Amino acid sequence: MVTSVLAEYICTSLMRRKYDWRDPSPVANGIMLALLMPASVPYGVIIFASAFMGSVMKYAFGGHHNRIFHPVATAYMAAALCWPSSVLRYPTPSIFGNLSLSSTLTDALDRSFTHYVDVSMSSSSWLDILWGRLAGPMGTGCVVLIVICTVALYCFRDIPGPVLFSGIATEVLLFICFPISATGWQAALYAVVTGSFMYVLVFMVCDPCFTPSNGFGQALYGFAYALTAFLLRKFSGYEDSSVLALMIVSIFPSEFDRFANFVIDNLDRFRHFVATSFREYQIYRRFKKYEKLPEETESTEPLESTEPAGPSDSTEEDSATEEPTPDVEESKKEDDQSED
Repeated sequence: MVTSVLAEYICTSLMRRKYDWRDPSPVANGIMLALLMPASVPYGVIIFASAFMGSVMKYAFGGHHNRIFHPVATAYMAAALCWPSSVLRYPTPSIFGNLSLSSTLTDALDRSFTHYVDVSMSSSSWLDILWGRLAGPMGTGCVVLIVICTVALYCFRDIPGPVLFSGIATEVLLFICFPISATGWQAALYAVVTGSFMYVLVFMVCDPCFTPSNGFGQALYGFAYALTAFLLRKFSGYEDSSVLALMIVSIFPSEFDRFANFVIDNLDRFRHFVATSFREYQIYRRFKKYEKLPEETESTEPLESTEPAGPSDSTEEDSATEEPTPDVEESKKEDDQSED
């Protein structure tokens, strides 16, 4: 932690900038890097990794807001490539450890619990798994502590929910559908408690500086991280594949944002097109139903004009027959006079 702060202070001074003592990122990055290391790591390794993280991985690209890779993941991978026997080998855990703080550990170191889980079934008890009494990095094994921190960070909205839940769901489903050694619920448990997966997901992948701003993009980001970590672990056999997966995925948060915006825009256009088409179809059906009404009225109008004509003609004829004409009356009078 001290090395990380000093490295950033020296870099800002060389760049003629003012160091922001209120920035907690150097302290947080130093703690996260230390917890990824084994308890037996030499001091020189962790000092080099911290200095590399604070100088090269941040200020070589322009500073805090211009980072390409996640500095903690990159510094850990650099130390693992340079000193694999010191970074990827772990002491046997004990309740009251007997590691010396002043000298390098001379006892035989062993591989992590993740390595033996991937090779065969583990014989460790569930209490050892939950409390982290297993060979591995210092801060990634205690499941109970990581769960408590996850709940607290999520309740205070310090970590995005889509990244967290999509990452956990993807990892569990991949381990169940394509098991490495264990199957069923044991595979789901090993997916979360081994390989530093939950530690990297909660404290590094959910870092707001690297997560996309869109909710759908954040879900894609968590899915890509879990998928990359699973593929690296299954086909390469690398124990801490989660760190390498983060270093790869942390390059593309802006691309996930662009893809999410593209998908959302197209979905909105498609929804608008479907709604407009359905509305136009309803209007078409409504007017199609009333298209026949003018034809029916035209066909019925002549019938209505001719029907009352019949009774009127007959009445006129009846009235004509009933009422005598003047000529007929005069002829009748002449006949009567001639008879007289």
